[in-house]
This record gives sequence, structure tokens and C-alpha cells, in this order.
Amino acid sequence: MDVRTRFKPDVGFPDEDVEDRIREAVRDQMGIQSVLRPRTRSACEPEIDSLVVIEIICSIEEVLGIKLPTTFAPKGGYDSVEACVGDLVAETRAVWNASVREEEHHDR
Repeated sequence: MDVRTRFKPDVGFPDEDVEDRIREAVRDQMGIQSVLRPRTRSACEPEIDSLVVIEIICSIEEVLGIKLPTTFAPKGGYDSVEACVGDLVAETRAVWNASVREEEHHDR
């Protein structure tokens, strides 16, 4: 895993870029879903379903150049955009930091 492909690890985790990308991906996916499934969401359906979360994860991978586990997507999805963004930023930061530590260890 080469985290240097997109961002420099010594600068730190690009929180703002990742959050912006997640929000952009959520908007895009919500728009796509409204076209594919033009119906009112029932009370028991999550605002962001797990398939949409997988699409968002792929978008984050594209930005950072690292592989994220699909297990980030909770079964059923997220009940709010804020919960999705907060969780994915935190999970992505953890993978980023682990990747940076691994690279630093290999560079020695």
C-alpha cells in the first residue's frame, strides 16, 4: 500500500479532502438512487443504504490510492449523512495511519 501515491504522509491525513469526497459521493449516489428508485423512503429504510456506502468507499480509495475494507459498510447502511461521513472519515483515517506506519517501518 503506497499512501504516497496521492498525498504525502508527513503532511498528515487529508481530513478535509476525504470529508469533501465523501459528501460529494453521497450527493452523487443519492441523486442516482432517486432516479433508479423514484419512491418515498419508508421509515424503516436507512437514508444511505450499504450499497451506496460501498460506492462511497470506492470513491475514497480513488482519492487516497489505498484499499479500504468493505466491512466499513454497516449492514443496513446509515440513518443519516452525518453518521456516514463521521464514521467513514474516522475509519479511513485509521487505515491511512496504519498504512503510513507500515511504510515507515519498511523504509527503515
